[in-house]
Amino acid sequence: MQSQLSRDAGTSIDIRNVVKRYKGQTAVDDVTLSVEAGEFLTLLGASGSGKSTLLNIVAGFITADAGRIEVGGRDLTTVPPHRRDLGMVFQHYALFPHMTVWQNVAFPLKRRRVAKAQIASRVRQALEVVELGHLAERRPAQLSGGQQQRVALARAIVFEPQALLMDEPLGALDKRLREQLQLEIKRLHHELGTTFVFVTHDQEEALAMSDRIALLRDGRVVQIGSPQDLYDRPASRYAAEFLGESNLFTGRCDGRTFVDERSGAAFTVAAGGNGVELRNGSALVVRPEHVMLAADDAPLPADHNTLDGLIRDVTYLGSGLRVEVALPDGRHLVTRTGTRSGLRPQPGLPVVAHWHAEHAVVVADDTGAAVSATVSETASTVAA
Repeated sequence: MQSQLSRDAGTSIDIRNVVKRYKGQTAVDDVTLSVEAGEFLTLLGASGSGKSTLLNIVAGFITADAGRIEVGGRDLTTVPPHRRDLGMVFQHYALFPHMTVWQNVAFPLKRRRVAKAQIASRVRQALEVVELGHLAERRPAQLSGGQQQRVALARAIVFEPQALLMDEPLGALDKRLREQLQLEIKRLHHELGTTFVFVTHDQEEALAMSDRIALLRDGRVVQIGSPQDLYDRPASRYAAEFLGESNLFTGRCDGRTFVDERSGAAFTVAAGGNGVELRNGSALVVRPEHVMLAADDAPLPADHNTLDGLIRDVTYLGSGLRVEVALPDGRHLVTRTGTRSGLRPQPGLPVVAHWHAEHAVVVADDTGAAVSATVSETASTVAA
């Protein structure tokens, strides 16, 4: 269904050298970031990374200590929130409990003194977009969490804002509802063509919904790109660890050869790695889905990197298996494989883990000690 609320391709948002400090601590550290008109951009990061602070600066609820916010080429840095023409959806929906769904959605239009006839038409259209027209006379307490969130979305889009800002809007929902609302928000974005800026700490949510992802750490953007770019070509060890599961090795690189500092094993990598300088202090990233398992006596492709090990654990995931392989030096490697692969993985089975050089990505080792490396330094030693 194509809604009458659909407009143009949205508007651009430009964040220029924005800084915000609290009691000497820097929450947003000189961030410059452009959101394209009609784009779905996600600000992704751990708690304290500055993502919600940055979004609230764009919305006007927080005043930056330095920098500039432009929307559609207009400088809004000193413009109060209610005059920025930006829709906002919070994690806690902030619906008026004494009002019906219809009244909640109509509220921003009444505040803007829109004519009654136009209010009726636009509220009806907004409720149609979120598929809640049949619940217009209910109050928030009579709705499920997912329905309340859709009311909040309808209220945010009904006045046709220049852009829609969402701060962890699905954080209070269970997994099934989160996944359902992810699809509905993507549909809403496609239908309206409005610029969306979405904040989350959930990597799967970011990968599923976004045109681009800006990954934040300690108030700075450490990488920005499409979900596939960030997943397949992380710019740093931190990005590789934060976004998806990874097998990580610390070592040094010389040309197309990476030497693991722990085991001394040499791996062939794609030429040039990820565009980083191949130098001492680099890290090697191999995603679990690119690691294959073979019996220890099976023939292997000549251009594959290999590591011997014992299967430590097998977890059934429905669509496939997650297999942990214990390495001789005490670490473990994670693979993901189909349930109908040739090898039947069982704990204690000797195997060879192998992967093609093109799936070995060299990144800058920017974290020191790994936060959550899959190739674990603390795994129990494999029995001889």
